Amino acid sequence: MSCNSAVGPADTSLATHRPSPNPSWLWKIPLAILNGLERRRQYNELLDLDDRFLADIGVTRTMIAEARKSSFSDWRDSR
Repeated sequence: MSCNSAVGPADTSLATHRPSPNPSWLWKIPLAILNGLERRRQYNELLDLDDRFLADIGVTRTMIAEARKSSFSDWRDSR
């Protein structure tokens, strides 16, 4: 005799074992949008500087453009 006390066959359909939705990640969406807007503002401020000022801090316009592209591609590739 089996030790299993269930009388009928066990229901293993996905509908009965589906986990409940977890909305805890939703708060990350507005933060990501705000972070992106802040970075865009910072890149624009750097690009507004004169080439002499950029040279003083050791940054070129090319470096800013590459950083702008790489931050987006890093985010896109990490998904």
